[in-house]
Formats: sequence, structure tokens, C-alpha cells
Amino acid sequence: MTNQTSEYQSCIQSSEKVSWCLDELLPKDTALDFSRRFLSDALTGAEAIPFLSAEERLMLNHIRSNSYAHLFLFLEEYAVALAAQRASLELHGNATHMRALLRFTEEELKHQQLFARFTGAFAQGFKVIPALLDNHVEVARAIMAKSNLGVLIFNLHLELMTQQHYLETVRGNKTEVLDPLFCNLLKHHWLEEAQHTRLDFLEAQKILAREPDTLDAALTEYAELLQALRGTLNAQLALDLQTLEKAVGRMFTPEENKHLYESQERSYVWGFIGMGMKAPLFRSRLRALSPIAEQRVLELAPTYYCD
Repeated sequence: MTNQTSEYQSCIQSSEKVSWCLDELLPKDTALDFSRRFLSDALTGAEAIPFLSAEERLMLNHIRSNSYAHLFLFLEEYAVALAAQRASLELHGNATHMRALLRFTEEELKHQQLFARFTGAFAQGFKVIPALLDNHVEVARAIMAKSNLGVLIFNLHLELMTQQHYLETVRGNKTEVLDPLFCNLLKHHWLEEAQHTRLDFLEAQKILAREPDTLDAALTEYAELLQALRGTLNAQLALDLQTLEKAVGRMFTPEENKHLYESQERSYVWGFIGMGMKAPLFRSRLRALSPIAEQRVLELAPTYYCD
């Protein structure tokens, strides 16, 4: 294991370098531009739905983009708890480790405020009030009931998933014209999450150095958390389709509903689970923890996507 204190200090320095102000990134009075897609179609799958008009596909893109922001607000409830818990373990211990983890905690709280502000602006400007999950505290408590190591691996997955989203669907996207404001939110969210991925890895190393026999159980918990995440995504999808029907002002046939649900479930699962599992840095981090960890994820991957 490398000199961890210097690694934690490096995380602090990088965090300070890329730090951004919420009011500058997304001012309180921001009005969203609903004439453009927010998320890439690679993450929403709206353009492939044949029975929706171009206007309706754009509405679905907007609904999915708003749910995307809300799900990060929703999921970062546990991330705040995780970072704060890890920081508390360094009380009267290593001050550099604690300072890095407290920055992690503060940045996750800022991300929650960012996404809450976006979803508030969305509700102000969209045709209808979108339906969104509201059981974030219950979900956060269920996640935090797992071991710290299991949650750290799950969190590393989600954070490196945001890297894949930005690199593949924003920075590397040469075919779509996306809303620049939303692209900027994704960029700045990732800039801070980049330090969090490093801290998750360092904290996982710290646990394994002390308790090497806990990895197998933690990987089982990671798999359980992915299944729970899938359930959360499906619950939000059901609400998305309710919002879409209200927004388009018509009822879908049973066949159309089936098509919508199945295609949107595939894009949700791929976006939040498959893209995280295939992220090269996620796999390399797992490999650095233990080759067994990467192998377990490779065995699990076909459940969520086909390579």
C-alpha cells in the first residue's frame, strides 16, 4: 500500500483546484431551455420509440433527465452519511485523512443542493409537475446497513459511472446538440467526484489492510446493492411514464406501455449499472484491491449487460 497520507493530501489539493460555487454554476433564478435535449439519447433511449412524435420524444428526454438529476440527489443521501462516518473514524487520528473526508462530505451535500435546484427549476418550467421518488432517507438507511467496504465498492461504481456518462455522452459526443447548461452540470459534478473515487479506493484499502477476510462478504453486498438499485430505477421509471402520459395529454395502449417500459428499463439499467460495471477505472481499482474483486464483477456483469 502506498503512502496514504500523501494520497489524501493530493485529493485535498485537487479538490481545491476544481472546486466550484453553486450560485455561479446554477443561479437560483435559472430558467431552463426546453428546446434542446438535456441528456444524450445514449442514456435515455427516447429516439428509438416509434410511436412517439419528435415533440414527445423530447419531452421523454426531459423527464428522464430530470429523474437522472433527482436520482443523484436521492442516492447522495447515503454518500453524505458514508463520507461523514469515515471522517468521524479519524477523530483524534490522522488530521489529513479527516480533512479530505470532510471535504468529501461537504461536496456531496453541495451536489445534493445542485440537483435539488435543478429539479426545482425543471418543475417551474415543464408542462406538468414530474412525479419523483421521495423515500431517499429510507433507502440511505438500508444502504448504510451494509458494511463500509460493501458500500465503498458500490459508491466507487456509481462515481466512476458518472465519469463514463460525461466522457462517452458529453465530451465524446460529436453527433448530438445537447443543452450546454446540463452538460456543464455533469462536467462539474464529475470534477469533484473524481476526488471521491480516489478516497473511496483509499478507504477500501484501509479496511482491507486491517480486515482482509471481509472482501468476499463486501462483494456479495455490492451485488445486493445493485439489485436494490435496479428496484429503485424501476420505481422511478413507473413514475416517469405517469409523467409522460400527463405531459403528452394522451393514454398509451397496453402494447405501447409495454414497449415504453421495456425499452426505458433497458436504458436505465445500462446507464446506472452496466456503464458503471464496464468502466475501465472501476475494474482497475477492483483489480488493485484484489483480482478476486474484478473477477466477481466480471461474473456478475452479464446480469446487467452483454459485452
